[in-house]
Amino acid sequence: MDSFKISLIFAFLAMIFWGVGDFLIQKTIKKIGEFQTLLFINLFAGLALIPFVLKDFPLIFDWPNILLLIIMTIIDLLYSIFLFKAYNKGKLSVIEIALIGELPLTIFLGLIFFGEKLSFIETFLVLLIILGVFLISKSKKNWKEKIKEYFLGRKFVWEKGILFVFVAIIFSSFYNLLVAFNARTISAFTSIWFPWTLSSIFLLIYIIYKKGLKSSCKNIINYKKLIFFTALIDTAAWIFYALATQKEELSIITAIVAGYAVIAMILDIKINKQKIGNWQYLGAFFVFVGVIIISFITN
Repeated sequence: MDSFKISLIFAFLAMIFWGVGDFLIQKTIKKIGEFQTLLFINLFAGLALIPFVLKDFPLIFDWPNILLLIIMTIIDLLYSIFLFKAYNKGKLSVIEIALIGELPLTIFLGLIFFGEKLSFIETFLVLLIILGVFLISKSKKNWKEKIKEYFLGRKFVWEKGILFVFVAIIFSSFYNLLVAFNARTISAFTSIWFPWTLSSIFLLIYIIYKKGLKSSCKNIINYKKLIFFTALIDTAAWIFYALATQKEELSIITAIVAGYAVIAMILDIKINKQKIGNWQYLGAFFVFVGVIIISFITN
């Protein structure tokens, strides 16, 4: 099996695990809050991945590499905080699809920093995905009401959590770029392990200062299964993504993995009984079609 097919398998595994993982993340956040959820996920990855990164320590502590990894940690923390706040406030079905806005920005960064190229049809599909994101990112009011509100000067209503997503998209796109870069220069496992381990230290200090350890220990006991599976699945998703981008183009792999939002949206609608508007369904359809076609024409 050639390297592209292996990377494609990793990409689809990342897509599936990410969709399920984000669904579980929102459930965990609702139980224990954003910061503790982020702490337990990062702490799990930091401990579980140690055997896979021991051989990379000489490269990790090379000055240029560790400086970049520290910058990556800061970006990861900001990205995760804004994203988890969006999960806490909004509908998963809407948040996940809107988060696909990171796709065009990640592709743009891949074009700039990795010298990747997009064909005409790939460019068209990216624009289709952007259109889909626009359609699902607003509230369920119909277009007539929205236009009327605009001309009457009333406040435009956004879906809850969407503004946090827009900020998260900026940080996540740069984080995706750095995951791919560090996966190629050091290793896929290290690109996840270092920032998540360092982040868990900062988060632990913050949570001890704000709430103490008693609250975290109590949550671990009460929600141990949910926390464990959330951390396991989300960590696996990011590892698969790093492995997929290690040898193949960041833009193409990210486009394929973007289908995770459709999985999370379906879980949210079916299990949480969330309702979204017709325009948002149309936007989700555009995103889904764009992702599927990109994966086929690339292959």
